[in-house]
This record gives sequence, C-alpha cells and structure tokens, in this order.
Amino acid sequence: RDYGADIVRLWVASSDYTVDVRAGKNIFKQLSEAYRKMRNTARFMLGNIGDFNPATDMVAEDQLFEIDRWALKSCNSLTANVRAAYDNYDFSRAYHAIYNFCVIDMSNFYMDVIKDRLYCADEHARRCAQTALYRILVDFTKLVAPILCFTSQEIWDFMPKTEGMNKYVVFEQMPKAGQYAADEAFKAKWAQLIAVRDEVKKVLEQARAEKTIGASLEASVTLYCNDAVYDLLNSIPMDELADLMIVSHVELVKGEGGAASAVEGLGVAAAHATGDKCERCWKYSASIGSHPAHPTLCARCASVVEA
Repeated sequence: RDYGADIVRLWVASSDYTVDVRAGKNIFKQLSEAYRKMRNTARFMLGNIGDFNPATDMVAEDQLFEIDRWALKSCNSLTANVRAAYDNYDFSRAYHAIYNFCVIDMSNFYMDVIKDRLYCADEHARRCAQTALYRILVDFTKLVAPILCFTSQEIWDFMPKTEGMNKYVVFEQMPKAGQYAADEAFKAKWAQLIAVRDEVKKVLEQARAEKTIGASLEASVTLYCNDAVYDLLNSIPMDELADLMIVSHVELVKGEGGAASAVEGLGVAAAHATGDKCERCWKYSASIGSHPAHPTLCARCASVVEA
C-alpha cells in the first residue's frame, strides 16, 4: 500500500529464494531507495533525449566518442548478465546487475562525465552522447520489464520510437548480448583510465579539504607519468580527458612528481585553474571574452552559441 506494485515485484526479484525470504518495513524502505536510483537513471536518460529523433539524429558507432562506446559495451555486459540470470531463474542476480549498472556505471561515472557535452557542447558531440543514451535506454527498459512492468511501460511510453517498435515493451524481444561487444584491449584500456580517474578524485578531495578548490571544475590537474601511462592518457584528446576527470584543465608530464597513487607510474597534483570562469559551462579558461559579442563565455561556448 505504501510503496506500490513495482516495489513488491522488486522485493520478490531481489530475494534469494534458496533461503528463508524476509520482509519488513526496513527492507521495503531500502528497496524503495534502490528503485528510486533505477528510476532516476532512466529519468536522466529520458530527459536528455527529448529532442532526439533516432531516425535522423543517430550517430554511427564508429563515430562516437570512446567513452560513449565504453558505455554501450557496459550495457552489453549488463545484457549478457541479466539474460543469463533470467535463463536460470536467478532473479536476484538480475536485480543486482541492473542496480549496479545504474549506480556504478551510469550515475557515478558515465552520466556524470557527459553532462558537459549534453548541456554545453556542439551539436555533433551532443548527438553522440544522446545516441549512446538512447541505445542504452532501449535495452535497459526491455531488461527491467519482467521485474518493473509498470515502470518499464511508463519509460517506454515517453521514449522516441523507431519503425517497428511495439506500443508495449512486454511485446519486444529481449536484447541480445554481442551487439556492442568489446575486445580485451579496449576493456583493459578503459579499466586503467577509470583507475586513473579514481586516483585524481582522491587528490581533488584533498585539495577541496585544503580549500584549494571548491567544485572540481575549479581544478587544473597535472599527471606525472611513466612512458606507458603517458601513452595511455595521451591517446585521449586533452579536452576529453579533462571531461573524464571533470576538471577545467589536464596536463601530462613525463617523469615523477605529485602525490603517489595506486596506479603504477602515475603521480597526481592539483591546483586552482588559471583564467576566468565561463558562465555557461563553468570551466576556467584563458579564452573568456575572446569573442566580443560574448564577453563572459569561453571560446568554445561562444562558438556554440553563435552556431
């Protein structure tokens, strides 16, 4: 009565039926929080594809940003795990895979990183992020439909459709793993990039505690690298690397320096970024006011606004 039918279904799916199944107010309260995280993940994706027409705006996979391809491959892993769980009637495993995907892969990482592209970047960069979000949302909605039947249909109703998509999500075929499969080199590369990002976040937290910076976009980060780490990080454009770290500027330096990290061959130092703050993207840049018609914007934002 207090939480609704989908929360009851989520309780059933999350329960390990090989042992005694427990129920109580605290359990349903915890599940309602888990449901809220999953619903809010879908809500973020829906909210950012409102002007996206999959028939005309879809970007080919080989033209997407690397992080967009990483997100699609993460969704591919989710599909493989959830389908295997459903095939074995292991609904608890399916629930945990979906929850972890929403919280760890999407909310805490991918969707946090792409906010700048969705809100501030040029048309192509934005469409790349929207393409990944749309593809992920389609598969995600199909995967959660057996558990969250009402919520999945609510998402489906608001989703832009392509020709051949059913009115009701329960009539759709489950997505198949392999569509966005990644090779081992790509997986290893992004596992290391995420590890570097985690080390940068630790240094930013220390800088925040020392009042050197407030928000992370106030920071400029210097990464001291050995040859292997330098080659890894230098394979990503510097503006994309800064977006990955959610800072205004990143500089790569070969050699030792900065705070030691858990990533071998990496040292990290953070300082307050130089330049002024762009009132549109909130990044600090020396290019603020370079466009006479937009004295408070950085060069990138001024060109986007002009376009």
